[in-house]
Amino acid sequence: MESNKMRHLLYLCGAALLLMTVGSMTSFLFPLHTGVDQNCFLTVARAWLSGRLPYRDIFEQKGPLLYLLHIPAAAFPQTRFLGVYLVQAAAWVLLLCGIERLAGILRPAYSLRTRYAVAVWSALVIVTSRCYSRGDNAEEFCLVPVMFALCDLMQTVKSEEITFSRGLLLRNGIFAGLVLWIKFSMLGFFIGWCLVIGVLLWRGHGFLTALRAGLWFLLGMALTALPWAIYFGANHALHDLIDVYFISNATLYPRRITLLDRFLDFFRSDLYKNPVMVPLILSGAWLSMKGTKLREKSAVWVTMILLYVFVFIGGVRYRYYLLILGAFVPFGVIALCDLLRRAVFTRHQAAWTAARICAYAAILLLTGNCLYFIGKPRSYYPQEQFAAYMEPGSILLNYGFLDGGFFLVSGTELPDSRYFCKVNIYREQLPEMYEEQERIIDECAADYAVIRKEDGESWDERYDYAPFYENYVKIAEARESYDGYCYALYRLRTRANT
Repeated sequence: MESNKMRHLLYLCGAALLLMTVGSMTSFLFPLHTGVDQNCFLTVARAWLSGRLPYRDIFEQKGPLLYLLHIPAAAFPQTRFLGVYLVQAAAWVLLLCGIERLAGILRPAYSLRTRYAVAVWSALVIVTSRCYSRGDNAEEFCLVPVMFALCDLMQTVKSEEITFSRGLLLRNGIFAGLVLWIKFSMLGFFIGWCLVIGVLLWRGHGFLTALRAGLWFLLGMALTALPWAIYFGANHALHDLIDVYFISNATLYPRRITLLDRFLDFFRSDLYKNPVMVPLILSGAWLSMKGTKLREKSAVWVTMILLYVFVFIGGVRYRYYLLILGAFVPFGVIALCDLLRRAVFTRHQAAWTAARICAYAAILLLTGNCLYFIGKPRSYYPQEQFAAYMEPGSILLNYGFLDGGFFLVSGTELPDSRYFCKVNIYREQLPEMYEEQERIIDECAADYAVIRKEDGESWDERYDYAPFYENYVKIAEARESYDGYCYALYRLRTRANT
């Protein structure tokens, strides 16, 4: 039995590597990741290693744990995203193990092979969904603690008597803390988790028992906060951590859509653009829970709905926000397995296994977010084209948009500024960011500047700051057709004349 488990564990490791190799642009198949958030994470990690403290010295708004996960790549910049790829693969092995455990909890009659099949097919659905967005999102790393907490929740509500050990409460508080320090907007799941368990404990064992359980859970969260409080406190940057990560995220982003628009966006964006994952989640949450107790159904729907609401309640919506709902994909895959449980293939087992592997790889390749970029030469990417013009060690200003990966590929240095790029906050909310980038231009404090516009925009419309054109001269222009961006590289005018 132990050898059988080890064989299946190796099977999951192989599946995780395949998923990340083909499905994520952090893999060795791609010279770089074209996502702006992903480049921000890695740039902050590299700056951190060089002595600049996140939040205090460099402005970016994700949690410190996410930057820490990018340290393995930041330590070896010549390998670019390879360290992130390895971290992702390890995270997916854990996630696959969590899904296998969830399948065993929900369907104890499933064989080990079936449970592992649920895991790998659930992962395929997640990675090929549009919200996966070519990999290395904050939501991706949060899937692991959410999945393990979901397993504990479902195992508890399926028990005859609702009891929770202190260790289990502490552990799930730690899971919540991990999410807190990656991206706190996904804590809606754990609010639902506590609500379900709290109500059940209150009804079964009284208010004080439920209160004590909540305190143990909060203690687990506090344990995850302690290292960050000590570290940033010792570096006199605790206020910066709180101000940038918590306060600015909660208050600075524009909220200009109505409640009705937020509701309609579920159909216009989430369902329409993720036509496999979202229906599978919703149908699975209903079909796989048919015939179960009310508390089991409640555990699924309450945590899922609160997770969704807290992610999108602010009115800001990006394609990758929905990815965290991938934790509920296994319910849909389990429902499909229930429907197909009589379709047992016993003949020609080796051929059938080979066919399944080929089908899996083909679906991953043909429906994944990275298909367009597979096989593209390095010369296709504007980052590679511009790198030929820039001297390593010179200073580059990423002007007016999020980090596009030009620092990483060119080997240039960040400006001596908190604002190495412009995040998605309007000028009226954070004028300091705009003024600081303009100061760098006024003082000619960067050797090069890279700018970006979308198709259909004009450069003058996008960048109307006159001193920029007085102090810098354009030396190259390039277009990335898949995302529809045009880039231009400018050199300091005095440098161009030397």
